[in-house]
Amino acid sequence: MKLRFERGALADLDEILSYIAQDNRHAAARLAARIEEAAARIARTPYMGEATRKSRFRRFPVGNYLLVYEVGEDEVIIHYVRHGARLRPWEGE
Repeated sequence: MKLRFERGALADLDEILSYIAQDNRHAAARLAARIEEAAARIARTPYMGEATRKSRFRRFPVGNYLLVYEVGEDEVIIHYVRHGARLRPWEGE
């Protein structure tokens, strides 16, 4: 399947990596590579991530971060990249 990052996911990723790079550029580069690898795996096996309460979204952990994505007909769309401790309103418990 094709893989696409939404603008919001790219902004999330930029913010996360910039923050980490302030203290450790190598750690930011390693995280970027891990996220890239995970996204490629998701594109190959889209249903490997855990379903969320909002039925159209799935999530996949990468270290302390989550890739939140949607499986389309011919593409996987990554909507968010966020810290695992941070909940979206639709994930409230």
